[in-house]
Amino acid sequence: MQSILPQHTLSRLAGRLVECKQPAVKLSLMKLFLKCYDVNLAEAESTDLNSYPNFQSLFTRQLRADARPIARGDKILVSPVDGCISELGAIKGQQILQVKGRYYDVADLLALDPKQENPFENGHFMTIYLAPKDYHRVHMPCDGLLTKAVYVPGRLFSVNEKSVLRIPRLFARNERLICYFDSPRGPFAVIFVAALLVAGIHTQFAGRITPQAAKEIVSTDYASLPFAKGAELGYFCYGSTVILLFPKQRAQFLPQLAAGQSVRMGACIGELE
Repeated sequence: MQSILPQHTLSRLAGRLVECKQPAVKLSLMKLFLKCYDVNLAEAESTDLNSYPNFQSLFTRQLRADARPIARGDKILVSPVDGCISELGAIKGQQILQVKGRYYDVADLLALDPKQENPFENGHFMTIYLAPKDYHRVHMPCDGLLTKAVYVPGRLFSVNEKSVLRIPRLFARNERLICYFDSPRGPFAVIFVAALLVAGIHTQFAGRITPQAAKEIVSTDYASLPFAKGAELGYFCYGSTVILLFPKQRAQFLPQLAAGQSVRMGACIGELE
């Protein structure tokens, strides 16, 4: 069904609706959203619905400064988002587990040319799904220097549990932004994966990334732009997925973490080696 839907058109129309500033429209959307989802508005900088210019600003709301303490320690990895772990663990050669019994190629996820070296072969990954109720800003899992960002056009399949189970290579087919970082303990990547009704991806370093009119891969180099652990990288204009990639023997996730478990931004999820 999703394959025949005009995914990008529907997503852009949804974007126009959630950016509407007409009071009756925005308040109706906000109240419906709060009624349908278990949103903890008490954590937000503002609990007054009238202070938000449109529904989108409520959805991408900032939290209070004390709402998400960042776990300390140079080697500590923290969750970049609030969400639910879809899968995590070792990358088997070039293969990442999408869901039990279904894999996809990390080189496809990164849209690598066959001649390009893959720094994450036999490394480790974590895939985290952001539900509509979740806080939708993406933060740094550790200190790093942004060296490159790659926009990859693609489909906008939903990334919910049913879609992940049924759609092969979903994350390597959807529109996404790949952020590459260097750190004292090696490189890593933070990947924003768009989905159906995601009206855009915004970043702190380049503003709005999607949607783009040109349907081609766009790679932008950066002069080692520094980001501290816990610093905001960007946000989704609706729910989606974030994927973390680390090279071989560079990261170890907490043994108690498993698929289906919830995580909160800033909480410890493992250590750098």
